[in-house]
Amino acid sequence: MSARGAAAEAITAARVRKVYETPSGPVEAVAEASFRIARGDFVSILGPSGCGKSTLMLMVAGLEPATAGSLRIDGVEVSGPQVDAGMMFQDPTLLPWRSVLDNVLFPIGMRRRVSAADRERAEGLLRMVDLWGFRDKRPRELSGGMRQRVALARALIGDPRILLMDEPFSALDAITRDEMGLALARIWDTTHKTSIFITHSIREAIFLSDRILVMGRRPSTIVEDIRVPFERPRQPSVEADARFNELYLHLKASIHRTTAGAA
Repeated sequence: MSARGAAAEAITAARVRKVYETPSGPVEAVAEASFRIARGDFVSILGPSGCGKSTLMLMVAGLEPATAGSLRIDGVEVSGPQVDAGMMFQDPTLLPWRSVLDNVLFPIGMRRRVSAADRERAEGLLRMVDLWGFRDKRPRELSGGMRQRVALARALIGDPRILLMDEPFSALDAITRDEMGLALARIWDTTHKTSIFITHSIREAIFLSDRILVMGRRPSTIVEDIRVPFERPRQPSVEADARFNELYLHLKASIHRTTAGAA
């Protein structure tokens, strides 16, 4: 379970805004977003398609500059790409000509020579994601869920302070997606990484998260910030808890209100 009470704030956003300049004029993707995430918290972001969830995550990663407002990680203003942030996307983007092990080590090799300690860490991560037996395979020999587990190990290889995940399971079938949710929950219980997880699945967000931020329609703001009331570690049986369904219905209604306003 993450240390919450006295935990230092890892990520702080204060009235963050993003406007894209386009040939047809400015497009406001995020009107204003303010939130604080404690070190070691797992926070999911829910909201309708196109509301700016991915844009907000890219600003945290330093891959998109904020137009206005303040965004800080461990008290330092985000002013460029965060090398200490691991990232996962819907597409695992593995290199097809490299082995599973070499794909995990790829971010290290891009920065410097891979050491014996790096290789040992990569091997440990592959054991953690239950892929040790596939370390010499190529991505084409893996299922979709296995490829995403490789991507998760790769995101963790540098022992980042923050893990950022943009709908990493959305392309998977329902059974594989549930398996990946269980795997991620188990790995988080081991690593306790400060995490931001973007998803359209309300149940997935409740099962995985300490908190859930709900974004309204574009140009968006954060309309709700909800603490998930379940202890860790979590088991699939938590979905049978009446509070789980109550929270699910509450979040569903909240998202529906934001989309209804767009009509």
